Amino acid sequence: MIDATTTLDDGRTLAFTDIGSSDGPVVFYCHGAPGGRLELVGLDAAFAEVGVRVVTADRPGYGGSTPLAGRTTASWAADIAALANRIGVDRFGVMGLSSGGPYAVACAALLPDRVCGAVVAAGNTDMSWPDASAGYLESELTIMALDDEDAAVAYCIERYGADGSRFFEGDMDLGATDNTWLADPDNAAALFAAMGEAFHQGVTGYAHDITVQGRAWTFDPGSISAPVMVVHGEDDQLVPNAHSQHTASLIPGSELRIIRRRGHLSLIDEFPTLTADLTLPLR
Repeated sequence: MIDATTTLDDGRTLAFTDIGSSDGPVVFYCHGAPGGRLELVGLDAAFAEVGVRVVTADRPGYGGSTPLAGRTTASWAADIAALANRIGVDRFGVMGLSSGGPYAVACAALLPDRVCGAVVAAGNTDMSWPDASAGYLESELTIMALDDEDAAVAYCIERYGADGSRFFEGDMDLGATDNTWLADPDNAAALFAAMGEAFHQGVTGYAHDITVQGRAWTFDPGSISAPVMVVHGEDDQLVPNAHSQHTASLIPGSELRIIRRRGHLSLIDEFPTLTADLTLPLR
């Protein structure tokens, strides 16, 4: 595994990991919230086995990446393009989990000459969709309703602490499927390490992320021409399946897969196979 940083043209630092097969086709992974570049490092060997190289960057304010007030979902595409240039990659796949799903859609829409395909995994859809709030996390809906980055940071400090340490308080009932997955010590250690690093700079990255998440998409998913798989665990208790169904309806020719015996977190175990399928056009 490579854990590194690069400096963007505007002076910001972008922290990223580079795992899997060093000479394989590249997938840029868009992490969840809170999450970051460490989210998939436990699958390093599994990605290497299927011959895929996975690069994950911390979004602004998470982990080691410089915060960026006023950022948008669409602006992430430019950061991914810059990172691809820095590591010498022209064509690549994109994949996003949960809150990272819209960022993968944005990359596919805004980088048509570079993105060979996308996987949107249990991603929230465009939250301007009238039915988007049904069954969705109340804690995130509260932040999105503020629609103000400073107010969101203040809310998150009060609720989770400035360092985010109270984010982990209380019981985490994710449903039987994910509770079983999380009972595996290796899975739990990987998850909490990634989420802990997400708060390395405090709660600002998370507060900004959820604020941005609540705003209507400013890119057109209908313009995507690359193959897109929209996947969702049948037993997901965090993001309703309806979100993936809606996203798939917005992207022409996309394939919707509802995967049995998977929840929100346990869907991660499908990622090596999904990335292998995603990168077939690059082989």
